[in-house]
Amino acid sequence: MPNHKNAFDLLRVIFAIMVLISHGYMIFGTGTEPLQVFSKGQTNLSEIGVMGFFSLSGYLIAASFDRSPHILRFTRNRFLRLFPGYWVCLIITAFIIAPAIFYINNKTVVGFNFWNTDSSFSFVYKNVFLSMRQWSVGNILQNSPYKESLNGSLWSLLPEALCYTLTLFLGFFGLLNKNKQALLLLFILVYIVYVVNLYPGTSFGPTFLTLSNARKLYTCYVCGTCLYVFRNEIFIDGKGQLFIFLASMALIKFGGFLMIAPIAIAILGIKGFSNFQVSLKYDISYGLYIYAFPMQQLLSRVFNPTISIIWYLAACIALTGIVALLSFVWIEQPFLRLKQAPSLKPDLLKTGA
Repeated sequence: MPNHKNAFDLLRVIFAIMVLISHGYMIFGTGTEPLQVFSKGQTNLSEIGVMGFFSLSGYLIAASFDRSPHILRFTRNRFLRLFPGYWVCLIITAFIIAPAIFYINNKTVVGFNFWNTDSSFSFVYKNVFLSMRQWSVGNILQNSPYKESLNGSLWSLLPEALCYTLTLFLGFFGLLNKNKQALLLLFILVYIVYVVNLYPGTSFGPTFLTLSNARKLYTCYVCGTCLYVFRNEIFIDGKGQLFIFLASMALIKFGGFLMIAPIAIAILGIKGFSNFQVSLKYDISYGLYIYAFPMQQLLSRVFNPTISIIWYLAACIALTGIVALLSFVWIEQPFLRLKQAPSLKPDLLKTGA
């Protein structure tokens, strides 16, 4: 990372909690979350949180490749960051959380579908490569306010992995350093496609972008990448950041926010949290993100309708935080230590960047 004086660990946790809060209103069945009401349906906390994740990821992953422009090492490190925690999350969701919800509904686990069609086992193997092909286990959510998904947050991990591949190509062709003007051109083109397709009935650009519900996330990722590559050319002080924040709030209130959202979120997040230091001993942000949704489904069945939405959200943050901490200490951190292992034949497949 080019500047270790930052609070990106804290920022990731904030983004994860924003997503958790937004999903909480939907899963608990208590109506619309406050930002969605304030923005008159333009956006919500979950959308801003996920877009923020992708912006910061674009910045940090570009920095990672810039520090070590080696294809195999980069691929190994991204795999170790994404997959072990994800796979364990699938298993815990399918074989612990899903049966627990079934038990709350039926006061027994007899009859729970562990191995057959639409089962716990199929939930794991169908989703093992990030593409979500099974969203729940049987009909365990039939009594839940939100019935569509047991873990609705996991869909964004496939676009995240595709973005890692994009960074690999950008680095290989030198767009992260000596050919960075080409990166700026790429960002402009992606942003044009993003903005034009905000209008209903409009389809402009490559099909894989126009038909993708992750179009805004790709835009945020490239924007974050640009902020890293042009970090020595782009200076926005506190007054500039305050102006962007106030302009964003005005557009959220009166309309038009999504037109500037990728740029505003990236600048306010990355620049705003680059000027002070908060280092967290345990990076629980990934665990918070991937475990929050199933934990919220479970806690909704436990507490609904006996407590208020505020206490429900507090319980979700606290209990998911514990699960996320255990995930980091027992799963993620041990695998992340493998990133320090020397690559085989480290001089091969270097990009020359």
